[in-house]
Amino acid sequence: MRMQLAPPQPPDKVKVLCSKCRVPFREKVKNVREGFQVQCPNCTKLITFSTDSADPGVQRAFTEVRRIKNGMMLSINRGDGGFSG
Repeated sequence: MRMQLAPPQPPDKVKVLCSKCRVPFREKVKNVREGFQVQCPNCTKLITFSTDSADPGVQRAFTEVRRIKNGMMLSINRGDGGFSG
């Protein structure tokens, strides 16, 4: 009897690096979008997600979210229903 393993799920959170205290924290992928604001849980600095931000932590989070979403769309278009990351 063969067991089929479920395809790996894409991550639902990405790491964001605070530009003030340099402590990483995780934010949900669906929240990382243009204009969304979140406070760093360590130093309470307000971080605004913007595609033209000079903050490298925000840029890295946007890049990671784009990679995750492109991987999900690729698997949907391919028709296998799974994540190929």
